[in-house]
Amino acid sequence: MRADAVHFEKERGVTEVSVRRGIAHVTVSLPPENVGAGRLELLQRLAAANIPVFLIKLLPKGLSFALRESVVEAGAVLLAESGHPHQLRPDLALITIYAGAMRDLSGVMASIYEALISENIRVWQTGDAHNAVHCLVPGPAADTAIIALRETFALHHLLDADDGEAESPEGLGSGVL
Repeated sequence: MRADAVHFEKERGVTEVSVRRGIAHVTVSLPPENVGAGRLELLQRLAAANIPVFLIKLLPKGLSFALRESVVEAGAVLLAESGHPHQLRPDLALITIYAGAMRDLSGVMASIYEALISENIRVWQTGDAHNAVHCLVPGPAADTAIIALRETFALHHLLDADDGEAESPEGLGSGVL
């Protein structure tokens, strides 16, 4: 095949690992008798206040989500006004592991967790998209996580490269909500 030939298939396997620093994680407890309506009300209030959230998880007794630390103060005020008990964890990093055909690969999550656990890195939350897996980890552990994951997925050519800091969370499905 010619060197300048066009490729229509996505490259298989993990091709990149990047980081977005300055992320906070929030877990909100809602009244058990009205969890669904409470989730909707909270998400609507966040949207009205122009506070974007992502990595949203619906929990049996509430919800959790991530947000950029640039909006943490506004988010904390809104949560305090809502009166719902919540926990806010600042200083996290979003590690994104990219693979073009992610849904066709097996063992990616196991390899990610093996790499992070071997470095004693706690994973606060995960999420996925058609082309990526996202892991929220403690901010101070981000560099170690990047190195461990690049080694795990044989991305040796990236080990001495820039840490791949993303300008915004990429591959989050339809984007930041």
